[in-house]
Amino acid sequence: MLKQLLNKIRRRETPFWGKVYRVAKSMRNVNMPAIWPIHHLLRGERTLRLALWGKLSSLFYYEPIFRTMCSECGNNLRLVGGMPLVSDLLHMRIGNNVTMHGAATFAASKIYPKPELIIGDHSHLGYQMNIAVGQKVEIGRHVLIASRVALIGYDLHPTDPIKRAENEPPNESGCGDIVIKDYAWIGMSCTILKGVVIGKGAIVATGSVVTKDVPDLCIVAGNPARVVKELDEYKYAFDET
Repeated sequence: MLKQLLNKIRRRETPFWGKVYRVAKSMRNVNMPAIWPIHHLLRGERTLRLALWGKLSSLFYYEPIFRTMCSECGNNLRLVGGMPLVSDLLHMRIGNNVTMHGAATFAASKIYPKPELIIGDHSHLGYQMNIAVGQKVEIGRHVLIASRVALIGYDLHPTDPIKRAENEPPNESGCGDIVIKDYAWIGMSCTILKGVVIGKGAIVATGSVVTKDVPDLCIVAGNPARVVKELDEYKYAFDET
């Protein structure tokens, strides 16, 4: 009955149903003005409720579960918005004061018996980050990684089309370790491919695709990424004393 009534309105079968249609359509343009202090109080209540729920769910649910997935996990782990999706094959060693987002995926290849993800102290892994570990991906200390970054440590599929159709894994030649050294900064939507080392204090500009090693204290940009600036003025930060 309701479906027939709605069809009559949509088709405007009679002048009456045409008027009902126009009234219903005009209702889509009705807006509710913000009323002080009602909606300001509601905004505050919503902000506080979501923040409190996020903190409690992370503290008592997501973080303890995530720790059971790690072979080592330091103090002050912070998970934002849930828990990353983690492959059962992956061995993780997480340092102290590490932050990562729930909207992330940590995958592992089936090529090696113990693929390993290492994250150093005080590092931040951004929203919607994807890590595909071949044998090892190592992220140093005080590393900042922005949103939607992909670290691809192995070819996800073989180049042989028959093996690819049969969902076979690639061989060892399709793998390479990824190392991001201390104090590096990886910009939004970057892709870092297998076998790459990002140097200390280096910066990878937004949207770059990194296919070869990046020297210490420089900025790289582009596809493929190339050095666009050297940061020699900050060498003091890594001088050995």
